[in-house]
Amino acid sequence: MKILLALDPSTRTMDEAIKFAAEKQASLTALFVLDTTWNDYTGHDWLSGSGSRADFLEYARDDELASEVDVLATFRGRCPPDCEIRSATGRVTDEILNELARGDYDLLVMSQPFRRGLEIVRDTAGMILKGATCSVYLVREDEVRCSSRSGIESSLGVPAS
Repeated sequence: MKILLALDPSTRTMDEAIKFAAEKQASLTALFVLDTTWNDYTGHDWLSGSGSRADFLEYARDDELASEVDVLATFRGRCPPDCEIRSATGRVTDEILNELARGDYDLLVMSQPFRRGLEIVRDTAGMILKGATCSVYLVREDEVRCSSRSGIESSLGVPAS
């Protein structure tokens, strides 16, 4: 059996994939996708000619690179030595589906919601489920984040169910 773990910051998802691979004596490959689609989200408006758009894209790229380093270090600290780690660059959902097709995996393990860098990747599970060539195991996030009207973000511990 071959398992693909779509990496995001969720340690709960990492642990679930590692546990499942050990129980099934399966090979585990972890994939981190460096999201390069921020250019699509900023559009081609009045910011295009200013330094603001370029500054934001540079900030988003730097945040993605820092996230990659942190997530990979966290996973390496948790996984057995025989886990394979891969990286890809592009649209997160496209690269996960590409890896699923190339690797002939039996199971994909990923967080719901799926976080990458600066945001939650919108409708990741829906897009993955439409194109997945294997079973998909969604792991609910470690904690739920909520924002108050004053802009203060807080974490609410939510027990796993």
